[in-house]
Amino acid sequence: MSQDKPIIEAKEFNVRDLLKNKFYKIPIYQRPFSWGEDNFQELVDDIMDAIEGEQPSYFLGSLILKEESDGLTYEIVDGQQRLTSLVVLLAVLRDNLDRSLHKWVMEEGDEYAGIPSRERIRVWDDLREFFSEYIYTPGGTKRFLEDFEAGRIPLSDKDSPAYHLYEAIKTFEEFSRDIDPNTAKRFLNYLFTSVYFVRIVTTDRSSAFRLFNVINTRGLPLSAADVLKSMNLEPIPEDRRDRYFRMWFDLEEDIGREKLEILLNWIRTIYAEEKAKRNLVDEFESLFKSGYIRRGEEFFEVVIKYGEIYRDKVLDPELSGVNAYQMIKYTTLMDLMNRFLPFSEWVAPLMFFHKKFKDDESLYTFAFKLEKKLFVEWCADFTATERVTSAVNLIRLIKMANSPDDVFNTMFSDTGDFRRGRKGRVISFENPEEVKAILLSKLDDPQFYSLKGGKLARYLLLRLDMELQEENFPGYANIGTITVEHILPRTLSEEWLKFFSEDDAKAIVNKLGNLALLNRRKNSRASNYGFKKKLERYFDVTRTPFAITAMLRNYPVWNKHSFKRRHAELLKRALNLYLDCLDC
Repeated sequence: MSQDKPIIEAKEFNVRDLLKNKFYKIPIYQRPFSWGEDNFQELVDDIMDAIEGEQPSYFLGSLILKEESDGLTYEIVDGQQRLTSLVVLLAVLRDNLDRSLHKWVMEEGDEYAGIPSRERIRVWDDLREFFSEYIYTPGGTKRFLEDFEAGRIPLSDKDSPAYHLYEAIKTFEEFSRDIDPNTAKRFLNYLFTSVYFVRIVTTDRSSAFRLFNVINTRGLPLSAADVLKSMNLEPIPEDRRDRYFRMWFDLEEDIGREKLEILLNWIRTIYAEEKAKRNLVDEFESLFKSGYIRRGEEFFEVVIKYGEIYRDKVLDPELSGVNAYQMIKYTTLMDLMNRFLPFSEWVAPLMFFHKKFKDDESLYTFAFKLEKKLFVEWCADFTATERVTSAVNLIRLIKMANSPDDVFNTMFSDTGDFRRGRKGRVISFENPEEVKAILLSKLDDPQFYSLKGGKLARYLLLRLDMELQEENFPGYANIGTITVEHILPRTLSEEWLKFFSEDDAKAIVNKLGNLALLNRRKNSRASNYGFKKKLERYFDVTRTPFAITAMLRNYPVWNKHSFKRRHAELLKRALNLYLDCLDC
């Protein structure tokens, strides 16, 4: 690149091209390594889900970089957590799967040509020694785990960068240990060729910072909330300004900075009643100008009120006026929807319903009706725009309603689409055959396991499991890892071939009736056990926290008849839940 002006280049790069003959450094002003176990697990799980779902590519986000004068080195302005985690993953896979991966972690030099070895990424000062000894040295990640568990690596606390490095290496080590050689080969091939970043490069640091700020104010966490806080503190008299600053700070502490930004988007939707067309700051400017919300104290009062509803009714819910079993069911439903639905438009109408009617018994009923509506729309392949439109329509119905019953009586009616212009797609919930056809199009699909990147199968199994649980069920929050496993495995051993032909297996292996839940990470070796051994060692149906998996104890063998029986039972339960209960 020419140094005459701060040229900006934005281009998709797969991991191979991102790392080949390129080097990165993390500048001193960047925050330390702070990703945790959930982030690292999500990284490998999402890539595996993309592979199993046969997605042609997987997008890992954007990198904002400032190019150095040598044309090979880049200062990372944004994206250092993802890129560092990727290098650590490759180091662990090098030490557990293939020594040749070292060249992607460390550019190997040539002593005869006088070319020195170079670190792929030069990390923060507090981790540089660890990376030199354990990441950039073959076999080092195994030694790191040994040294850490022997207490030879000093730690200040679990928030220290060294502890996060331990979480990364341990998570990736367990992942590499659990995949078989063929899966490992598929994973590595997909990682290098089909996992993409958008690499945004400028030759000027000021330009990079401006770009970072522009991107943040267009919806990434942190800066839009900060901008709105500052612009609304300004008009408040100084003697009251500190009070609102404290209220904002306390809310931020309660729900987190990222969730606060998302909360602001939901509040905007409630007031604007349409999909956002601009960045969040501009959207609120429009609300201020239109008089929907007054700048300053009223803005803070609105945000704090909705923040309390979000915290007390969605994140960590408490309801009054319901019995203990209903409280458990509501809490579990909120946990499922928050953790396992891959969209969140539903939160806005839920919060608005509670703000208007302030009745927890009615909120309980509304939440379960809303979840059923959402699930059917998910099965109908509603786009993001259609989901927002559906949420906005519901918000408008709530605004026009005089009571909760008014909402319950109309929320499944064919109300049409409130958007200007062409009429949008709606579902005739009053026609059970239409809704049943939508549900069966997904739930009876031969590739059900892979639909929606595997998220639909996990959500439905957990939702059905919730209905099967006893009244003292503590919920899923403390179960930890939850995975979906095939009863009949995708790779057949001789024992399985006694009961299924290859064609039979292909037809049913990914269907609903052949799936169960595990509270452990997938283990490709164990997944090929015969059925009896699976029940004893893998599914452990006598102690599983999942009622839907414990049902397998009713099957002495797993053959075509067993599959048909369980598949029919689960389909019936799902249809009863999402058809018959639309009136509950």
